[in-house]
Amino acid sequence: MTHPLRAALVGCGSVAQRGVLPHLSCADAKARVQLVAVVDAVAERARLSAEKFSVPCWFTDIGDMLATVEVDMVLVITPIQYHFAHAMAAIAAGKHVYVQKSMTATLDEANRLLAARDAAGVKLVAAPGFELFPTTAQMRDVVRSGLIGKIGFGYTYAWGFGHEFERVRSGNDPLTNINPMWYYRKGAGPLPDVTIYSLQLATSILGPVVKVTALGNKLTPVRTWRDQTIEIEVEDNVVLLMEFASGAIVTGVGADTGHSKRNPWGGLGLYGTHGSLEITEVDGATGYPLKFNVFGGGGWGTHGKEVGDRIYEEALTAQKYLQGEHLEIEEGHLYVDIMELADAIVEDRPPRAGGEQARHVVEIIECAHKAIATGQTQHLTTRF
Repeated sequence: MTHPLRAALVGCGSVAQRGVLPHLSCADAKARVQLVAVVDAVAERARLSAEKFSVPCWFTDIGDMLATVEVDMVLVITPIQYHFAHAMAAIAAGKHVYVQKSMTATLDEANRLLAARDAAGVKLVAAPGFELFPTTAQMRDVVRSGLIGKIGFGYTYAWGFGHEFERVRSGNDPLTNINPMWYYRKGAGPLPDVTIYSLQLATSILGPVVKVTALGNKLTPVRTWRDQTIEIEVEDNVVLLMEFASGAIVTGVGADTGHSKRNPWGGLGLYGTHGSLEITEVDGATGYPLKFNVFGGGGWGTHGKEVGDRIYEEALTAQKYLQGEHLEIEEGHLYVDIMELADAIVEDRPPRAGGEQARHVVEIIECAHKAIATGQTQHLTTRF
């Protein structure tokens, strides 16, 4: 299969308007992936999106699109609660699939989705693909080398909850008055939409989680958007604790609170018996870690600069697809994920941001919700 691949985008909401559609409109993207159709449940939003970004066809139903247009890949950018149904429809039609985070709302859905993928022989990429930026492998190599000893404790930080305040929801037309209500319904919320960045990064470096416990509550149970009242169905203040198969115990947070002035959003700290690793700079548009410090190698009781004390740093352009005008467009990691799917299709290889890790993270989130509800530690069943 050669370029350009034909793609359909399902979901023309906030992320599509701010990121996916502008990225795929760039000349270098069009040389690899040609967007031939868009789908959105709001007819006028689908029509206006197609018009604004010069897409030939628009639809309000994925089934109608799949029955009408020839495509190679489907990009699922809908609310989390619809990821499973839309991805399954694409796979049933024999199409390769990119799924925004989190991949599904439940572990059962994730299991069924991957089984369908395997049965159909198609490829699937799930966001967010931290494997596609070099600092992830560098941090994993530091941990595996034993330089900072056995990891005992870690923390992650990905604060954020409050989609009603996004600028893309403040206008007066279908492209700028996008309703955020889905975010506060069961299946969504801070864990699968925001904390997932922390969970995906931590598992990329440390491997699978075996146990999860969590506490959560509702700080702001009633919200407003325009003249609508929103009663949230999920906790907006969550702290979870994960025990990894390696023995490391790591925290995660999803909260509608003030952010840290010292810890970068998307940050991670890992503390071992002989030193530590701390992310000190994160790119705000992608969540990719740009800089991390390693302090270790000398053991306890050593004064001054330790053996192995150094700074690792990468520019955002270390990701080959984030060049030129893509550096000025939001949500660059989604564009990278999509290009990874295109590469995997053309090269006929497994994607580096595949569904097994995404399924494991879905189970972490599901177990966190169960732990909040029951007060009991949950044991995970999946690995990757």
